[in-house]
Amino acid sequence: MEFDLKSLGRDWVEGISGQELVARVISRAKLIQGQDQLIVVDRTDPHDFTVEFFAAILAGRSVALANPNWGAQEREEFNALVGANIAPLDNQSSGANYSNACRQNKVILIPTGGTTNGLKLAIHTWKTLETACIRVQQFLGGAAIDSCCVLPLYHVSGFTQLLRAYHSGGYIRFDEDYVKGYCLSYVPTQLRRALFDEKRIQALTTTRVIFVGGAPMPKSLAKEARELKLPVMPVYGMTETAAMVAAIPVADFLTDSRAGAIPIGDAKMEIDSSGRIRIQSPALFKGYYGGEALDLTRGYLSGDEGYIDETERLHISGRIDRLVISGGEKIDPHEVEDAVGAISGIKEVLAVGLPDVEWGQKLVVYYTGQELVDWKKHLKDQLMNYKLPKEMLRVDHLPLDEKGKFLRPS
Repeated sequence: MEFDLKSLGRDWVEGISGQELVARVISRAKLIQGQDQLIVVDRTDPHDFTVEFFAAILAGRSVALANPNWGAQEREEFNALVGANIAPLDNQSSGANYSNACRQNKVILIPTGGTTNGLKLAIHTWKTLETACIRVQQFLGGAAIDSCCVLPLYHVSGFTQLLRAYHSGGYIRFDEDYVKGYCLSYVPTQLRRALFDEKRIQALTTTRVIFVGGAPMPKSLAKEARELKLPVMPVYGMTETAAMVAAIPVADFLTDSRAGAIPIGDAKMEIDSSGRIRIQSPALFKGYYGGEALDLTRGYLSGDEGYIDETERLHISGRIDRLVISGGEKIDPHEVEDAVGAISGIKEVLAVGLPDVEWGQKLVVYYTGQELVDWKKHLKDQLMNYKLPKEMLRVDHLPLDEKGKFLRPS
């Protein structure tokens, strides 16, 4: 459906009435209407973000989402992509140079990557994002989607929660103080930390569904969630697919540890000859802004490896770029994480490959919980010798960013 103020004007955003939201959107849209510039939405406050985004849509403008907490490197990469004349990210008053395609066909640019792989802006449209939202609503049975959004709005997994509430006639709040009947989206690290708190566990049992994505769930975490009978739905997707494109239904997750994911809506997945997952979906992005043209006629070839089982369900093995090659041997970090996570007293685990002069990459494991004294004794029967970590580092918190991605040492 086309954007309309009537849908925006109902009371659907926690902390702001529909009447106030519409008034602020109209006021902002009048200021930016007719200007030949890309609107950068980088607001920290979720209400300000919502106003800025919908004002840009009402004014018929192209939009780029941006992280207000980016460091100098990411800001430099962003500015290089959208144009050297862009205003500072906290000031929308001046313009930006961008392509005629963006002027003629309004787009929504969503950041992905950054730091290690270089920042990219995935090109979406109102239509691709709307399609993604409608397909998720249908997958859940068709009722309105009420969401507790605790992920960043500039990130596709947070942003689509806002749009799902809008498109489905649902409600959104930007905390998890009250979750009964709501949909909640977590990365695995957030779920793990929530399970340290008995009160949080009790609250989570009352949610409509807990989407868990961004990375594969460790087996130990999935087992604990099943034992607690939490309504967890592991999901698979990325910025390029407008968030989730496949999911394991809650009932299947709770009863079958081997269950695979079902495509959402009319999405299709196949496995490339290299083992990578290729995705076809009407919610697929149009390419990367400022990058070379992509041939998406056969779908998007992801950086994830997986397989499709005899029941046509998808299983994700892991990301190609997470594979650790140490001394010429290939190591799956998920296998190591599962082995370490099974040790009594261990809470969270992260296995990564870090540059090393001798090995090319050395396998380093960060963990929280009880101090491991003789960890090789625990692991030697579970892992082949070359898969044993070169270092085991106990930390108070895993070195992960707000999206659950590894923060490399500077």
